[in-house]
Amino acid sequence: MKFNTNNLDININQSFLDVLPKYSQTLKTPERGGVIMGELYPNKNLVVITNIIESPSKLKRNNRYEMDVKYIQKEINKIWKKSKGTVTYLGDWHTHPEINPKPSLIDYYTFSKNYFNSSIDQNFLIYIILGLKVKNDILIWIGVCNGIKTKRKFGMSPIN
Repeated sequence: MKFNTNNLDININQSFLDVLPKYSQTLKTPERGGVIMGELYPNKNLVVITNIIESPSKLKRNNRYEMDVKYIQKEINKIWKKSKGTVTYLGDWHTHPEINPKPSLIDYYTFSKNYFNSSIDQNFLIYIILGLKVKNDILIWIGVCNGIKTKRKFGMSPIN
């Protein structure tokens, strides 16, 4: 499915936003991460993010995360089947041990690698990075990757 990634409309369900704070990282805890899933509406150039799945990390470090791919694929398949194929894999999320999260060089490499190694119907993947929780706010970075370039879609959006 072809989308115009320059004008892509990303809609995030409130239930998704409500659950994000529970995944926030502190300076003393390891990075966390997983995948995001949702619905595609190519005629409207719209994506609706509906699900977040956490994956156990193969590493226990506060500045590095490695997804358990076998585990996460099983969880993706369950949601995809339950939705009769309407909810699909949209991309990945993880935490960063910083207040204003931004992708690292490893993140940019991973974004591109995942795009070319994933079996996806759409011409992009979405990436979300959650920052540290400060008081009651968590800042997030959201980007869209077309395989060659990752473009920041949203800046620092507070969630509380």
